[in-house]
Amino acid sequence: MADTTAEAQQNPWLHGQDGPPPGLPRPAAGPGPWADGPSAGAPVHVEPPALRLAATASRRLQGELRQAVGHAEPDTGAAATALTADGFATGAALTQVLDWWKTRWTGLDRRLGLAADRLDATATAYRSADTGAASAFRAP
Repeated sequence: MADTTAEAQQNPWLHGQDGPPPGLPRPAAGPGPWADGPSAGAPVHVEPPALRLAATASRRLQGELRQAVGHAEPDTGAAATALTADGFATGAALTQVLDWWKTRWTGLDRRLGLAADRLDATATAYRSADTGAASAFRAP
């Protein structure tokens, strides 16, 4: 019998676990920004240009997906129509598959756009916070 313990730790979603596998090392808690205060973990370093680059990549993927779907959908629809007209059951099955995939394509398109928008908004928020903090330290 195969040992599934290692597999369950590497792929918890295959074994009904929602969280990370047990035993993963966590960042050590260090001193917080206040004297002797607790910290939630390691400091976070955010680069707004990296966030904007990720947003651009998400939009690029969204465009590539739209282009690919734009080519595949009409051809698949035409094949399904032709096969249905000739009385083949394959035409109806192909129509069902096309509808199923269109739903997934649309969902992925929305997610890619939303991810790009959120990455841009986060970059703007971090940049604004940095600018505001820097202006607070400027001499009058």
